[in-house]
Amino acid sequence: MGALLINNILYMFINTFMVAYFYTLTNYDYTIISVFYIMSFICIALSTLVLGKTLKNRMQVPIFRLGIFLYCIYILLIALLKEQIVYHYIWLGGFYGIVQGVLWAAGHLLVNEYADDVSNKFVSYKSMIGNFLQIIFPFIFGTSIELTSFSNVATMVLILSAIQFSFSLLIKEKDIHKNKPYNLKEFTNYLKESKNEKLNIFYKIMFYEGIVNYLLDTLIIIMIVMTFKTNISLGILTTIFSCCSILSVYIFQRRLKNNNKILIVSTVMTVLSVVLLLFDISKTSVIIYNLITSVFLILLINNAEEKRYNVIENEKKIKQDYLVEHQVIAELYLNASRIIGFFILFGISFLNTILYFKILLVFVTLAIIRYAGLMVKLNKTN
Repeated sequence: MGALLINNILYMFINTFMVAYFYTLTNYDYTIISVFYIMSFICIALSTLVLGKTLKNRMQVPIFRLGIFLYCIYILLIALLKEQIVYHYIWLGGFYGIVQGVLWAAGHLLVNEYADDVSNKFVSYKSMIGNFLQIIFPFIFGTSIELTSFSNVATMVLILSAIQFSFSLLIKEKDIHKNKPYNLKEFTNYLKESKNEKLNIFYKIMFYEGIVNYLLDTLIIIMIVMTFKTNISLGILTTIFSCCSILSVYIFQRRLKNNNKILIVSTVMTVLSVVLLLFDISKTSVIIYNLITSVFLILLINNAEEKRYNVIENEKKIKQDYLVEHQVIAELYLNASRIIGFFILFGISFLNTILYFKILLVFVTLAIIRYAGLMVKLNKTN
């Protein structure tokens, strides 16, 4: 878990402060951010497809370590390029996608095979400890970037990445025999023939996850930077919202399993917070939105992550023969929606009006409703 928890910090640095850095360097133009992520998500999908066969041959741990090593190189490049990253966003986005693809193609499989109870306890502890770390580091990152430079903070993050690699050396490969060789086409045919309703619903949840948990995050970071202007504000606010998330997960997560009432309340509150932004994007509305979503949206996201690991707990054939293929399909659904969402953001970046930005928020709001509705439906199939 140590390697995954440090990854939370690295993820926050890249997907919060680097996004903000791109945004300010380009004078609040989110065209470059859109292209960076489009390239990234395309490469994640391709990396997952390419690595499928290797992962089926019991190479999860070496590939996981390779992903962390590539992460170190990526952060080193950011530290060296400094302000020049704005001129290298296309290949940086592609390389970041390869890093994430390699890391998580193996990472999700390791969670499936190494955690004894991944369904609720693992996700709860990972979320609470991850958010605890995000209480400390956003303030450190935001203040340090404002007072020193982005590249200095990137050097600090490089040290964390090296520590993450050392944690990965403690993981040992399990000797689990697989009866079948990697065959993605065979698995898709199996899904069609078996007409497994649970898995069909789950893959749809993964599709909407890409919009709710990734595009929405980026839109909110853009709005925070647009309204507050400084990295210190971004760091302080992220710290406050992480405190709210910890309390929410601690209070509700154990009650969340198959609890549709909590899912419905979380959905209603999240949707209302997004609707507030449609009427007014200001410092007050952005803070209210983040306070509400840090309490309620985190529960929806954690529930979806939990289902990623427990949806096949009673599917013995998939766990024995098709675990790698299942994770590859899930990743393809996830990245398909990410690519679509950021293509839309790329399109409205040329229009550069708040009206189209709000229309995109409407699109995300509808996705949240569908996302939660599918989780409720999946709970009813159990």
